[in-house]
Amino acid sequence: MSELITSNSNSKIKLVRALQSRRRNRESEHAFVAEGVRLVEEAISIQWPIDFVLYDETLSDRGNDLLSELESKIKVDIARITPKLMQEISDTETPQGILGVCKRQALPLPTNPTFVIIADQIRDPGNMGTLLRTAEAAGTDAVLLTPGTVDVFSPKVVRAGMGAHFHLPIHHKTWPEIEDYLTGMPVFLTTAEGGTPLWEANFRQACALLIGGEAFGATKAGENLAKNTITIPMQGRVESLNAAIAAGIVIAEVLRQRYSQKRD
Repeated sequence: MSELITSNSNSKIKLVRALQSRRRNRESEHAFVAEGVRLVEEAISIQWPIDFVLYDETLSDRGNDLLSELESKIKVDIARITPKLMQEISDTETPQGILGVCKRQALPLPTNPTFVIIADQIRDPGNMGTLLRTAEAAGTDAVLLTPGTVDVFSPKVVRAGMGAHFHLPIHHKTWPEIEDYLTGMPVFLTTAEGGTPLWEANFRQACALLIGGEAFGATKAGENLAKNTITIPMQGRVESLNAAIAAGIVIAEVLRQRYSQKRD
């Protein structure tokens, strides 16, 4: 932990800037940034590959305990930088004084999934991160991302995911790959109106839930894949819910049905 970085031309600083700013940089470097104490803790808890960690003097006691663990047990490359540099490379207005550059990788897909979520051209990072966090909390087997969906390793998605990336298989897939993986599994598509009320759908069976994008809903390919449509009945005057909220409501119904089935 002896290295002190003060220059914005340092190679580590340049790499963090590149990873924070562009998807193509994250893809070409096979890396992404986990920012904040909690995310670095999550990466360490499952031994996710970390290239290096940067911190500054504003780091909390909890963060310093984390550094001690990194230094003594895991032997990660650690460097101290100035608070000014941390502010410059951070994607948040109030940095927590630590970030890690992690390997970009996906956990393996399960061979016999019972519940899969398909994110079809969801482009809002906050929505995507919230969806991943909800999916992980519910014990979802995997999240499949269709072409045109936001990069799940972008800073805002990683932050909103609250560690879901380190525990949940998340894969960008083509439509033929998605169809092949879900062979024989019914796919439910959420629609604003006209579908079966969600509590009448059979979620006790192995199935997939397709969530369409914020602006235009599911793509034509998504509509062709999903043979079952469900609707969240609403009494108010809003036309629709955003993608993450709609997914959360349906996921809650999936859990309710399966919990009831176990009790029976």
